[in-house]
Amino acid sequence: MNAFHDSLTNLPNRALFMDRLGHAVERTKHHHTHLFAVLFIDIDRFKIVNDGLGHTIGDQLLIAIAQRLQTCLYSSDTFARLGGDEFTILLEDIADNSEAIAIANHMQQVLLQPFNLSGYEVFTSASIGIVISSSGYEEAESVLRDADTAMYRAKARGKAQYVVFEPDMYAGAITRLQSESDMRKALERNEFRFVLANQLCL
Repeated sequence: MNAFHDSLTNLPNRALFMDRLGHAVERTKHHHTHLFAVLFIDIDRFKIVNDGLGHTIGDQLLIAIAQRLQTCLYSSDTFARLGGDEFTILLEDIADNSEAIAIANHMQQVLLQPFNLSGYEVFTSASIGIVISSSGYEEAESVLRDADTAMYRAKARGKAQYVVFEPDMYAGAITRLQSESDMRKALERNEFRFVLANQLCL
């Protein structure tokens, strides 16, 4: 397999996806009517399948998922495997965000049907984060970061959900990271003080 395709699924890999996403970002800078969307897909409960049924079945599931999701896309779309159970899709020249949402819904539906793998019937679903290029991006990495953020929001809502990225999601993520960093530093410096207080029950 060459340096730009995933050895398991034969899909484009992260390097090729980021290259194409970078070109899409540049086109949008020069042609403001050019809209694209990125879908970040994480397979729900994949670790349970992988740990419970083994890596061979896990690999078969990833291949089957890739084949099934490809039926939802046009040949002009870029469908890539980032690694593990994470996939990304670049939809170019879309009319508006409803087009990306419709594809995400279609994908959720096709994944509802069970997968028959070596005698096992496996049920799964996906959490999907969606980013629309109208947010004014300067680089491909920022688009992927925001799609990933939206995907985690979708996963937090439960299984088989999608979320469209909003700028305040990133601000919230930064705030949480800063709070965690501040707490770690405070622990390292012994800056926490524990106070015992008497309680009176009436």
